Amino acid sequence: MVVYEVGRGNAREILLVHGIGQEAARDYRESIAWLQKSFHVLAVDLPGFGQSDRANVLYSPANYARVLKHVADRFLRGPFVLVGHSMGAVVSLRYAATFPGDVQRLVVIDAPGVLHHSSVTSQYLAHFGMEFVPPAADPLDWLTNLARRLLAPLERLHLDPQVILSSPQLRQSLLGADPAKIAGLAAVSEDLRRELPKVRAETLIVWGAQDTLAPLRTGKVLALKLPRARLEVIERAGHELMLEAPERFRATLEPFLERGLPPVPASLAATLAKHGEGSCQRERGRVFEGEYNSLTLDGCQQVQIRNARVRELRVLDSTVTIDDSRIGGGETGLYARSSTIVMTGGRIEGDVAITALASRLDLAAVEIEGRKAAVTAPQRSYVVFSLSRVRSPITRGELHDFYTVTEKKPL
Repeated sequence: MVVYEVGRGNAREILLVHGIGQEAARDYRESIAWLQKSFHVLAVDLPGFGQSDRANVLYSPANYARVLKHVADRFLRGPFVLVGHSMGAVVSLRYAATFPGDVQRLVVIDAPGVLHHSSVTSQYLAHFGMEFVPPAADPLDWLTNLARRLLAPLERLHLDPQVILSSPQLRQSLLGADPAKIAGLAAVSEDLRRELPKVRAETLIVWGAQDTLAPLRTGKVLALKLPRARLEVIERAGHELMLEAPERFRATLEPFLERGLPPVPASLAATLAKHGEGSCQRERGRVFEGEYNSLTLDGCQQVQIRNARVRELRVLDSTVTIDDSRIGGGETGLYARSSTIVMTGGRIEGDVAITALASRLDLAAVEIEGRKAAVTAPQRSYVVFSLSRVRSPITRGELHDFYTVTEKKPL
């Protein structure tokens, strides 16, 4: 494996971990130019990439973390700043959880995966020509075709990425023993639900606002799930933001390297505007914020509910995204019929938290509490949980999985 080293006399140390691509460590060339003035900088071409050797082996985040531990022990003297981009960000999260005493500060840039692989991260795999998770050209197109194109086919195939990754024969026949495909599939298949709470280092999460390979939603989930983290979004930048916007990347990274995260200001509880009853009928692009006793969406597309408190939410023949909101409190928190719902952060509660009829739900970093059941489905429905906590008499724990829910199989 090739290791690059500059700024050897500097006391502070930083390790840079690249994403997938043959440029490998050269992805950081703009950053190294200024980092080397004050840091002892170490960068690597991970095995399988750049000038390092490649083979038909399991290029997983856990294996890469062990490789980086060997490098760090050999070249670095004490706790260091760990910076990971794309696949390297997933590797860095795994390293910081496995060897927390090594990492003084952590920087996570445009991490793919993290959400369950049945969620909307399929564009990342499609970028490498892989069709295990059908690609979605447009998230809104994905919303309206979720069950047909994504969830139901995956369940029928019973295709477990771990089976492919662990078999040299399957890596050869299905992935062509290509390090990019092996590492890409391993990165988006990585289950971090038990790892994220172990990350002790202050963490800066940096995302390109126009990233089409690793959606910004993933950055929001990481900011919610990591113990000490802040998300910074760089506008007009995509997945390769160190190269696309080097000056703005430096302006985001440098203060964190010097001072860490700023103190969290004492939160002033925002007063939500009260709306009583709310509704939407056959409209597109409506936005709902504030507090509602009940909210009914009927035949509405691309609706956004954000920073809201809704005691009873009814979604009929609609597509909706919900962010940082609390739903429920009475008998049924969320009632969904023939609808697609993507929710990030927040909470759903009720005697039955969710009742779904022929609907598709994608829930990330959501708390669901049902006093009788978390999810019931009088008609077959599909639910993807990513790093979500569920509590009911039937199901309890941190869920990171895909479920078919039926009348006889509630959660």
